[in-house]
Amino acid sequence: MREPKIYEMTGGYGFRLDIGIDPVSGKRKQKRFGPYRTKTETRRMLAQKVLEIESGTFVNPQNIKLKDFLLQWLEHKRKHVAAGTFAHYKPYVTNHLIPNLGNMKIDQLKPSHIQEMYDSYIEEETLSNQSIVHMHRILNNAFNKAIEWELAVKNPCSVIKPPKPERIQMKVWDEMDVSFFLDFTKEKRFFVAYLLALTTGMRKGEILGLRWQDFDFTNSYLSVRQAVTKKKGGGYELGPLKTEHAYRNISLDEHVIELLKNYKHEQMKYKMKNRITYKDQDLIITNSTGSFILPRNLDREWLKDLDESMLKKIRFHDMRHTHATLLLKQGVHPKVVQERLGHYSVTVTLDMYSHVLPNIQQAAAKQFGENIFGKNNIKKTAQNWHE
Repeated sequence: MREPKIYEMTGGYGFRLDIGIDPVSGKRKQKRFGPYRTKTETRRMLAQKVLEIESGTFVNPQNIKLKDFLLQWLEHKRKHVAAGTFAHYKPYVTNHLIPNLGNMKIDQLKPSHIQEMYDSYIEEETLSNQSIVHMHRILNNAFNKAIEWELAVKNPCSVIKPPKPERIQMKVWDEMDVSFFLDFTKEKRFFVAYLLALTTGMRKGEILGLRWQDFDFTNSYLSVRQAVTKKKGGGYELGPLKTEHAYRNISLDEHVIELLKNYKHEQMKYKMKNRITYKDQDLIITNSTGSFILPRNLDREWLKDLDESMLKKIRFHDMRHTHATLLLKQGVHPKVVQERLGHYSVTVTLDMYSHVLPNIQQAAAKQFGENIFGKNNIKKTAQNWHE
């Protein structure tokens, strides 16, 4: 091993050490350590690293996967924070950070990887903005410790701004709007896509990835099993859902069942007529050759149909919000709404639709009072107090 030298660097002092042979090039590898605040601390760390290398206990951060570090960090936290705080940390690490980023080497994680994960959660509504803020703080805390343990040089969280806890005000339709739009578009090309969005709350990509094999007409439900999603290299593909909670069964109304059966019958006639060019993938929403529809093509037709309907302008995604809002206003339990939407937890649902809850509480209080006192008994009771 070459004689290491201590030198000045930005923030203090540092040194370089030979840490072994590169198996590819056959050349010795060097690693920089530091900065340390004083020369005394630097000499101490130099002696420690030399001892680790000579004894074979030195671990090169380049070989450490993020999941291994995060589990090590969790064990450290278990011993140094309150039980409630640790219980708050653990699910974010094990259910989100490790599944999404865990297989990356700790020194290869970039801010773009973290931002992409946050954007995905926002788009898929699997976590609330507030939950993403909590997760960001946890990952930031972990990387600060990784730097302290000399397992990382930089904290990729430092340049990322998590989403603000405040939500964008969503626009939704009422029951009359929904009924009118479905009647207005019943002869339109993408009527079934609108029908599914408004009556199931499915996401756009999930609707475009839905197959006939995912339906159980006997028991009146469909299963969400795949979606049209963006590819990392650009473009779109049919693939698995991004989170385990997105896999779900959604019960269907008998009217929706009948409309879907009629649509399937018409689609079968089209397949037979074009059987030479049609490559059947069992998809419900397809182009003329049987392949999946690109989201932008659906959006183009959606905006055109929306404009012709003269209804209040909303986004395609707001049909999902419309479904959830109407269910909650009708008194459906938030847990049921959560399951239909595929949210990570009922907390996400309650946080996202908190604007609906005051009206629900007022209706609940009124109903409770009428059930206990009756509609006409309150005035009679008040009269009795003054007699």
